Amino acid sequence: MTLVSSVLENFKAKATGTLVIIVLYFVAYAVRNIYFHPLSKYPGPKLWAATRFRYLLSIWSGNLHTDVQQLHQRYGEIVRVAPDEISFARPDAWHDVYSNAPGHPAFPKSKLWHGQAPGRPMSILNALDRNSHSRFRRAMEPGFTERALRFQEPLIQTYTDMLITALDKFVSQSSDGAVINVVQWFGFTIFDLIGDLAFGESFECLGNSKFHPWVALIFNSLKAATLAASLRYYPSIDWLLRLAIPKSVMQKQKEHWQLAVDKVNRRLNTEKERPDIISMIKLDENRVDGISIPELQATASVIIVAGSETTVSVLTGMTNYLVRNPKVLARLTAEIRSTFKLEKDMSLSALKEVPYLNAVIQEGLRLCNPTPVGLPRIVPPGGGTVCGHQLPEGTFVNVHPLALSRSPEMFHDPHGFHPERWLNIDPRFSGDKHEAVQTFGVGPRSCIGKPLAWAEMRLVLARMVWRFELQMADTEAGRVEWDDQKVFSVVQRKPFEVRLNLREGVPSIS
Repeated sequence: MTLVSSVLENFKAKATGTLVIIVLYFVAYAVRNIYFHPLSKYPGPKLWAATRFRYLLSIWSGNLHTDVQQLHQRYGEIVRVAPDEISFARPDAWHDVYSNAPGHPAFPKSKLWHGQAPGRPMSILNALDRNSHSRFRRAMEPGFTERALRFQEPLIQTYTDMLITALDKFVSQSSDGAVINVVQWFGFTIFDLIGDLAFGESFECLGNSKFHPWVALIFNSLKAATLAASLRYYPSIDWLLRLAIPKSVMQKQKEHWQLAVDKVNRRLNTEKERPDIISMIKLDENRVDGISIPELQATASVIIVAGSETTVSVLTGMTNYLVRNPKVLARLTAEIRSTFKLEKDMSLSALKEVPYLNAVIQEGLRLCNPTPVGLPRIVPPGGGTVCGHQLPEGTFVNVHPLALSRSPEMFHDPHGFHPERWLNIDPRFSGDKHEAVQTFGVGPRSCIGKPLAWAEMRLVLARMVWRFELQMADTEAGRVEWDDQKVFSVVQRKPFEVRLNLREGVPSIS
């Protein structure tokens, strides 16, 4: 045997031995997770319990929301979806996980999903400790109250007027009306409005009939951020990911950040009093009774994303369900047109008192949750209790919105679009558990923008059905079903087209 042959044989033997050790390690790791882990007693598929790989594969495919929903259908209200994660589909879990109670504080966010980016200031999204988050919340709340809405109503009305005027122009050009992509037009409107409220200036999406590059980048960055965060379950892979990010992407992120900084600075340097959110936020460079300017710059981007995703998704989803359910659409249309003889009479306060409109939105929030995968939390040091189950510290927990909202144990005909279930007048829905739906969250980290989102949805939907006749569009994009969409933290909305015709007897604006 030559020296070379001897070396090769030795290398093969060691490589084979190393491979065997690696395989045995992973087998032992999987066996331990399945049978000897503190969470082994909880039901769920063994493949998901063995490693995080199946869970990550579901995230990367955009199907985590439906995959976990199916697991709940098979295994019940409590399912183990990873070696160290439990998913709950029980209404009482909302408060156990997300609310403060005596001796039971709300479970914290995990750095894995919400860690502060290196070199960036803290925002309300990644203020992980309770004191920091409370400081942000106190500083920002004045801009999101019902009182603030009264001052902001002229802006909300202005951008809704612009939407209706633009659509009226398209519709009036043909006797057959017009086919429009409502995802796009609702997006133009809400991003322009939120941009004005958060930055003091519109993105000019409605005026240009296209998304501003900064806004367009948000759609792609949300998916990328979700995929990147998922790999942090394995820190040894995370550093490889950062090395693989192209310089062009890094440059785009810097430009995105700088544009937000510039917009906030321009608003702060504007002496004119405006009824926007930014004018009501309490600033304090010492970060005691308010937030600093860098923290405001970081948080403004969060307001843009969070303030648009819920509203655009639910408006789009509701429209999708309405044109597929003509009787519901007809009842809503009749209610709005009989309640408001003139378009200008639709004030935010008046719309709050329209029962079927509010029921339609409630049903839209149930079926079209913009974050159907839920909001993961982590059990704090010392452990915690959820639905009577004592869980060890470090366990990831989640309340799964989709599994709850589509459960036949929670709602009669859970897949049907029935606004009547929220009016307490139809005995078919008397057993529905309304508390199972918490689209805006509960507890100290619940959505601060809930009043604004409700105001936008009421006004836009009411104005649409008052002026236009809505129908399904006989196009490929008109046949898109809401449930047939991927989710990467938020719903990756497909184009959805609707045919609009001008209401008979109403003169065109143009």
